[in-house]
Amino acid sequence: MVSEPEEWPAFKSYLEDIKLLRRSFHNSDIIYVPRTENLRADSLARCARKQPSFVVHMDAELPIWFTESI
Repeated sequence: MVSEPEEWPAFKSYLEDIKLLRRSFHNSDIIYVPRTENLRADSLARCARKQPSFVVHMDAELPIWFTESI
């Protein structure tokens, strides 16, 4: 299980959320699999990036995750 931010720098900001969600499962492991060793996931990610997308949000304020990406 990756448990320290230094082990997986890209997910440092998500680590606390992951730890919280992990308590909902009896057994869980989060492991890093390089894209070169996970061709199916890499293919799915590439296909998803090619798809047109849009965000529909109906609230007075934008969610924090959306405003941080702008």
